[in-house]
Amino acid sequence: MAKKPKKSRSGSKATSDANRQAADSSVARQTVAAAAAPTTTPTAAPRVVAPAAAARPRLSKRDKARRQNIAIAAGVATMVVAGIAIQVLRQMNLPGESFRSQGNVHLASLVTPHIPYNSDPPTSGPHMPSVAAWRSYTEPVEDEYLVHNMEDAGVILWYDMGTEEENLRHVELLEGVARGYNRIVIAPRTDLGSQYVLTAWTRLQRFDEIDQEAMVRFIDAYEGIDHHPR
Repeated sequence: MAKKPKKSRSGSKATSDANRQAADSSVARQTVAAAAAPTTTPTAAPRVVAPAAAARPRLSKRDKARRQNIAIAAGVATMVVAGIAIQVLRQMNLPGESFRSQGNVHLASLVTPHIPYNSDPPTSGPHMPSVAAWRSYTEPVEDEYLVHNMEDAGVILWYDMGTEEENLRHVELLEGVARGYNRIVIAPRTDLGSQYVLTAWTRLQRFDEIDQEAMVRFIDAYEGIDHHPR
């Protein structure tokens, strides 16, 4: 009976040594790679410390009073400016054309020389010490009397001078406009320049025909306001 050939122990041992060396080499490479890899260590975010609030210096009584006075002065100045602005806007919205005041000088008589009036009909300036009666006229009235009427809170309703019948018709129409008001004078004037003119102290408005609404607005704005110097 033939014998089986025996395995070579030396060949098996050589194979086992080779495998072990290969495993050791792999472990060594893994160890080296792990050692070479950077180590990431989580770090905490830096703490932000708020600076301590600086202590405010205490104000002395004098400084407090000074600040209070400044605040009061600023408030008063604001009120004054606002008041002026309101007055300017109010003057802009008033009816009629505005003329500079020529003063309130009294004349000794109708023939006393005086500066010429700066509007026609006049709206301010030198005048007689007395006023014309508060009523309607069909004949002209001297300017120097009617200027005083305007100073005394009156409104003059002028109409262009015409025939007696025309004058009576104008008076009738204007009396309808001025009904209910006290300080009104209705008077004719030659070469008036318009069919009707309404005047008050430093104010004048012209009309080519009766305009009830606009005329009443003018009278409402100025009738009853005294203009004597204070």
